[in-house]
Parts: sequence; structure tokens; C-alpha cells
Amino acid sequence: MKEVKNYKQRKKADLESESLKLEKEILEKQQTLMILQQAIQTARSEVQAASASQLAAGLAHEIRNPLTTIKGFIQLLQPEILAVGKKDFADVALDEINRANSLLTEFLSVLKPGNNSKKKKISMNKLTESIVKLFSSESILKDIEIISTLPKEEVYVFADENGIKQVLVNLLKNAMEAVEGNHAAKAEITMTVIKRKGFVTVSVIDNGSGIDEFTLEKIFTPFYTTKTAGTGIGLAISKEIIENHGGKMSVATEPNKTTFKFALPAIESESFFSSKNCHIESNNTH
Repeated sequence: MKEVKNYKQRKKADLESESLKLEKEILEKQQTLMILQQAIQTARSEVQAASASQLAAGLAHEIRNPLTTIKGFIQLLQPEILAVGKKDFADVALDEINRANSLLTEFLSVLKPGNNSKKKKISMNKLTESIVKLFSSESILKDIEIISTLPKEEVYVFADENGIKQVLVNLLKNAMEAVEGNHAAKAEITMTVIKRKGFVTVSVIDNGSGIDEFTLEKIFTPFYTTKTAGTGIGLAISKEIIENHGGKMSVATEPNKTTFKFALPAIESESFFSSKNCHIESNNTH
């Protein structure tokens, strides 16, 4: 009887040991699976962001090609245009084509990551104020109040000004579309700039109806849009621009409040500019 009892105890101990090993192995497998899922999601996001910028660049090139052809034909026809007294019309057309080409060049340059030659010291206070002024007429026409909350002291980032300006324009434009027709309350958008823990954080907050859960999950997915005339690449490219500057972009929503936020590394010392960046800008002048 004693031997049987000892045998059962040994069996029980063996089973408990095997059970602990199995639990440990399951936990390890779960952790490995979680890491793999995160890696897959990261890779998928990178591919989607890259495809968005590639498509946008391709579209910009396709628009530029016919513009170049039209410009060439207008220049060839200038003697005939001059003969019929329509030179002013030709000059306006050429100016507009040149302006469109310039805009496309700026747009394409924004999509190129790591272009330090165009980065410089930017005051986020002044840049935010300029964007608010840019939308002031439209906001008055649509009866939308835009409020800007800025720190007393200037806060700076080292960035491509055109790129960050494009991000702010995209976010404010989306916010205005979100609050249009908001009958529950006065349509209102708040832009805030704060500096905290080495980052400058810009928030664009609207009191629209909010974003549903399905749309929220796909909000930065290239080509996804809920707008009838939307392209679905504005937010994807904006997020890519911020990440190319070493920053992060996020969105949070609830009924009657949506916040788009991005953070960029803040500049802590003036000596950074007196050596490195001033050297970069001086090189570009030659």
C-alpha cells in the first residue's frame, strides 16, 4: 500500500511539473504570436504609407506631363496669339501653368523623406497663426469659430516648413468639414500648441459628431475615405510626413469631440542653429 501511495505521489508531482512546463510553453507561444502580430501590423502600415506616397507622386507626375505639353503649344502659338491681340490671355495661361508646376514640385518634395536640406528652424506659434489666418475668411463664411491657444514663449522645431504646413492645412480642412452643418452647437475648432517633455504637440479639436469605430480603425489607411469627393490620401500622407520628422500622429474621438494630434521633437538650444543648421542653409544659397 505504501508503494502504491508513493507511486501516486510521484505521478502527481510529475503531472504538476509537466503542467507547469506546458503553461510556460503556452505563455511563450502567446508572447511570440503577439510580437509577430505587431510586426505584421507595422509592416502593413509601412507598406500602406509607402503606397500612398507613391500613388500621390505618380499622380503629380501625370498631372505635370500634360501641363508641360499645353505650355509648349501656347509658346508655339504666341505669334498667332499676338496677331489677334490676345497676348494678355496667353500670359495669364502661362503664369497659371508655371504656378501649378511650382505647386507640384513642392508637393513632390514633401513626399521625399529625410530631405534635411529643406529643414530649418520653425516657430510653431507663427506657423499655427498663419494657418488660422489662411482659413479665417472661409470660417467666417461658414460661421465656424476657430480658436488658437498658443504658449507665451515661442516654441521651435527643426522641420520642412512646407511639409508641416501641409499637415496643418489637411487637419484644419478636415475639422471644418466635420463641423459643417453641426446644428447641435456652435461649430467650433480649437488649435493648441504646447511644449512638454522635449516635444512640441499640436492638437486640432473639433466639436463635430465624432468618428465611428470602423472609420477610426481605418482613418490613416491610404485611399480609405467616407467623403464622396475624397481621395483618402491626405491623412495617410500627413502621418507619413510627421513620422519622417521623427514625430507621431494620433486621433481620439468621442461624441461631439474629435482630436487629431501630432508631436515633433522640440529644439532645446539656440546653439543647434548657430552651428549645424545655419551651415546647411548657407550651403543652399550657393
